[in-house]
Amino acid sequence: ALGGRSRRLQQRMPIDLDSWCSYSTEKQIVVRHRWAGILYYSCCLFVLIYVVAVQIIANQGFTAFQALSGTVKGSFLPPASLSPVDSLHYCNQSAKRRGAAQPCVSWDASLTTQTYSNALLVGTRVTRRLQRRNASCGELQYGCAPWSQAPDDVVSAYVGDVESGTVLVQHSVSSQSALSLLPGGRDALDSFGPRKPATLTGADGTTVATVPCDGQRSEHDPRCGKGRGDLFTLEQLLAAAGVDLDAPSLSSVGETKRSAGVTLILSVDYRANLLTRSADYSYLVNASRLEAKATFFGSFASTFGAVPNATREVFSLHGVQLIFEQSGGLTSFDFFTLLLTFVSGLALVSISKSITNTFLLYLAPRRNEYRLFLRSQTPDFAPANQAERRALADLVASKRRKRAICDGQPAAPEQSTEQTLVSPLAPLSEEPTAPLRAGSRAE
Repeated sequence: ALGGRSRRLQQRMPIDLDSWCSYSTEKQIVVRHRWAGILYYSCCLFVLIYVVAVQIIANQGFTAFQALSGTVKGSFLPPASLSPVDSLHYCNQSAKRRGAAQPCVSWDASLTTQTYSNALLVGTRVTRRLQRRNASCGELQYGCAPWSQAPDDVVSAYVGDVESGTVLVQHSVSSQSALSLLPGGRDALDSFGPRKPATLTGADGTTVATVPCDGQRSEHDPRCGKGRGDLFTLEQLLAAAGVDLDAPSLSSVGETKRSAGVTLILSVDYRANLLTRSADYSYLVNASRLEAKATFFGSFASTFGAVPNATREVFSLHGVQLIFEQSGGLTSFDFFTLLLTFVSGLALVSISKSITNTFLLYLAPRRNEYRLFLRSQTPDFAPANQAERRALADLVASKRRKRAICDGQPAAPEQSTEQTLVSPLAPLSEEPTAPLRAGSRAE
């Protein structure tokens, strides 16, 4: 009853829902050949091994990575006791001086160290320039240099034994809900919590253990003072980065890196994994070719106003500049990443089919016979002779009869070849034409 009601409803509707909602699929050909099957399934097995072993296990195609960010701060602490000046070959006061030696001064917090946002400049050479006001320049005169300096008003000196100083690095990650699932929470990645010494890895892969300054360990280093964080000497940083301060500078001709300055990039690399419930961090240091320099004023008078005998001090500080960065992040399981890895792996199965088809069509001993089953060929739709026209007409008529049967229409009676040749290229959906009467001719 339901089928009859559906058919009556379909007869009343002007649109054939079966045609509009039809589904198209591919036709498959089964090739019964053992070597073709072995080749295809071997390729599929290789794809499966590649997806599981490489994409999922080796490349962790089941995890999601979330970058961690926060803040980093560095401070420089001078050595508790300076080395003897005779051991500093770059000082004029040393008996073993060599090369372009200059006078050496002791470290001064306000003069030889500059702190910036995510950067720290530790001076190795400081230059003081005494500039005098040019009284001939008016207060608002354009094109006149208001300050001048004499060669005798320039004094340059090295900062002695700066390599023995220590750098205290403090860093903290931003608060995230996922970090609460780690043992110790976000404190496991901060430099303030109790933990084992971190490692400092250089450009050549060498590692150095830092000193944890947390104030809660028995081996608390006295060099930490009251600070909390990770401590290492400037000499360790330079050695890990492969930098020799007495080597020629790459950015300033005729100067050493101690004179021109050098830039080091110190990165805090976080490694947190929710699958293994582990959290750790380490430091990576690399050297840049850029020099490091800062300019600031000491005592000075206003630039405006031609005040006689007015002077100002301009300081140029060259040294080791540390630029702090944060890298790494949090790894966790992600189902959609795993699903995407599987889907991309399944796409490789098409390569297995392409390899097998290439073997059957071009390399197999009986490739000519395989082509008869793997390839379907239509007749020539631009026939050049009577035989080609007859073959085209017969095939088109056969296709029309099959289409009529599938559409539930009465099959057209078989026509002779001469009758079918009247319109061999008519659309398949057209009704079969009536047979020609004897004696009549086609238009």
